Amino acid sequence: MPGVNRHAGTGDIEVSLRDAVCAAGRRLGARGLISAAEGNLSIRLAGGVLLTTPTGRRKDELEPADLATVPLDPAAGPEPSGPPPSSDIAIHRAIYATRADVVAVVHAHLPISMALTLAGHAPDPTALPETAYHLPVLPLVAFGEMGSAELAGRVAAAFAPTAPPLPGAVLLERHGAIAVASAEVADRGSAALEAALVLAVDRLELVDVLCRVWRDAILLRAAGERSV
Repeated sequence: MPGVNRHAGTGDIEVSLRDAVCAAGRRLGARGLISAAEGNLSIRLAGGVLLTTPTGRRKDELEPADLATVPLDPAAGPEPSGPPPSSDIAIHRAIYATRADVVAVVHAHLPISMALTLAGHAPDPTALPETAYHLPVLPLVAFGEMGSAELAGRVAAAFAPTAPPLPGAVLLERHGAIAVASAEVADRGSAALEAALVLAVDRLELVDVLCRVWRDAILLRAAGERSV
């Protein structure tokens, strides 16, 4: 693929994963979960490398060559390749460093989730059968400065509680939501990583549905109280 720089060891698997990241970005855009240059996606490659979306670009209009590769640990290398990565890359790195099972991270500024948390509401995932089954816990992370190490640390801690179950997604106060997905260490080929990315986007969609239903329930309850 012209224009694609690959780190040693990732091989052709990175080519198909670049396509998958771009497809996931288009899916988020088609569902109205991102706008302008919002949101970011990444996949854990072999050799301590992350494939991630660039900063300042619409994630639903990316081409494979637009993506960046960065080291999971900047001190350990290898050197970054491609455009500057997402401004939230510290969050992605912190999640991957904390959860060795995670291979895909997706973040979107879900409008309804931001409205709810701005108003002081945190939806309960057990209220709906689908989220109760797939996302039984949905931690809320307090607002923090975008790109800060402090926020990255709080997000990583939310994804690694001291007791199970491990969260598949977390809400960020006034900043949308982040979803993750895992793959077995022994099976991290292209198909498994692509499936994990799809699952992470699925989980973001479930968070969005939960937030929409929660918002509507609040409005309907308030309307009923006014009519009495």
